[in-house]
Amino acid sequence: MLATALALANFKLFQLPNGGSVSLGGLPVLLLAARHGVGTGMISGALFGVLLLTMRPVIVHPLQFLLDYPLAFASLGLAGLADWNTSLKAATATTAANIIRLHFHVVAGAVFFAADHETLRQALTVSYAYNLGHMLPETVIFAALAGYLARLHPALCARQSC
Repeated sequence: MLATALALANFKLFQLPNGGSVSLGGLPVLLLAARHGVGTGMISGALFGVLLLTMRPVIVHPLQFLLDYPLAFASLGLAGLADWNTSLKAATATTAANIIRLHFHVVAGAVFFAADHETLRQALTVSYAYNLGHMLPETVIFAALAGYLARLHPALCARQSC
């Protein structure tokens, strides 16, 4: 699934100039979380983030690296907190996980933008505006696809017992 995530991450709808893009790369991580739970989802997400780093690194600070790659993508695993047994639950779990991911990217971006702005508030504002540019469309796409999969292919999203 991580190989699939990396392959999908290479097909971008668009890419922002200072990092961040819209792709379907996170969808396999979300499905892993739905099927195998939070722990597996978060570990897979963190590994996905580190693997993304090898493909298109944007590192300006050690804290930014930690927040933008392993922690942000590990948060996708939180979608496994809910059973995806309805479209609404799948879309809600996916949206919640992506909102948490957004906040990791925003704090990481504030580290990046802090050099150009006088206050933390300005850096956070600019970082929210920038990161919403790629996170909002990706979240909408993921939520729609998760709802679709949960409705039409419930076995794909069902929790697996080990």
